[in-house]
Amino acid sequence: MKWILCLLLAGCSASERISTTATAIRQKADEIIVSVDQIRDNDAQVQQIRSNAESIREAVGVIHATVPHVADITPWWATLLKWLAMAAVGAAAVWLLTASGILSAIRAAIGWIPTRTRSTASMISSTIRNDKPETVRELVAMMRAQDPTLDRALQDLKQKESHDSGKH
Repeated sequence: MKWILCLLLAGCSASERISTTATAIRQKADEIIVSVDQIRDNDAQVQQIRSNAESIREAVGVIHATVPHVADITPWWATLLKWLAMAAVGAAAVWLLTASGILSAIRAAIGWIPTRTRSTASMISSTIRNDKPETVRELVAMMRAQDPTLDRALQDLKQKESHDSGKH
């Protein structure tokens, strides 16, 4: 929580801080002028104080006139954090769409079926039909070659079955 607060405070607009501070300085100069006017003393030091406060007000006016021409610069690390956050959100969205199956449904809906899936469908169709020479073994071999996870799962299952049959 402290880091978020620090980032927010460090990320404030520099021109906004300049303007706010200049306004506060102008208010203090105005208070000085009002106080000096209430003294009603024509002493040279009092008049010098009033003159200095008026000079401060004028300088603040110059600051206020210049602030619109000041460009805020985003620190490099803030830009990097922004891009990393956008990349993380994009990656999370892709993962969520893929893991939930929504991406596959979208691809099927628009007719974008990968070549591997089309070749698997062709092999399954040929295996089912009696007039084609492909066998179930060829289908399984093709599917194992295309999907290393399926191949590993079948190897594990085969090991388990041979281990279980060795016990009896």
